[in-house]
Amino acid sequence: MVNGAGINSATPFLDISEEEFERILRVNLKSVFLGCQVFGRHLVECGQGGSIINMGSMSGVIPLSRVFTYSLTKAAVQNLTKNLAREWAPKRVRVNALCPASSRRNRTARC
Repeated sequence: MVNGAGINSATPFLDISEEEFERILRVNLKSVFLGCQVFGRHLVECGQGGSIINMGSMSGVIPLSRVFTYSLTKAAVQNLTKNLAREWAPKRVRVNALCPASSRRNRTARC
């Protein structure tokens, strides 16, 4: 499964409304959590292994200005990915995150 949810907003930190914060959290983190939970359960219970790829972002590693909530959620996706990879490795379920960078950096990294 490729888990590629993500939305963004360039609202400055002091101006982020609770509604905007919650919306970005729901899309960028909660949807990845739910996808991993549903698909991961299937892979673990079937016992044949498999792979989940979560889309992170380099802004989860090196925060970009004016996209605070996006960076926060992508850092959380990376942490979720590492935890699931560790938990499900004995079940032969691989969980990885890809962290694309902006075009000016012109690279994609594994986080």
